[in-house]
Amino acid sequence: MKPLKVIVATLACCVAATVGATEFQALDRTAAAQVVNPSTHTVPTIVALWSSECVHCKKNLKLFAEMAKADRRFKLVTVAVEPQFAGLAEPLDRLAVPGQRFAYGPESPEALGYALDPKWRGELPRTYFFDGKGGKTALSGVVAEATARSSLGLQSPP
Repeated sequence: MKPLKVIVATLACCVAATVGATEFQALDRTAAAQVVNPSTHTVPTIVALWSSECVHCKKNLKLFAEMAKADRRFKLVTVAVEPQFAGLAEPLDRLAVPGQRFAYGPESPEALGYALDPKWRGELPRTYFFDGKGGKTALSGVVAEATARSSLGLQSPP
């Protein structure tokens, strides 16, 4: 009977971890500045800004999810540039997008956008690539896999 308890406890932990992974954290100006600060990313990291209405954002998210599944050398962070609502996680869940998830919190969208990047004018998709060594590249638009890998400092798949 003891092994059954261990299995049940392990499954409960896995379910709790999975549920927690789909939760959004409310983004405020402090968190926004941290999420795009190169010194906070000690491994190659993609920070993908997206919106539920943005078709091109979903193209990038699909690519990034596929890359993350095939290559565990980098992490993926998503930022919904809109407040959390019921159903916001559906596009991410459908594409199996891993990683930490943020959604705009109660502060003004303009203030949050400025905290993310004073040079950003709101165009989507917007992606920030961190090489894990202090380097940062910001790109707007649909991104090719080769560009993403190069920007992360990962020249080839594992």
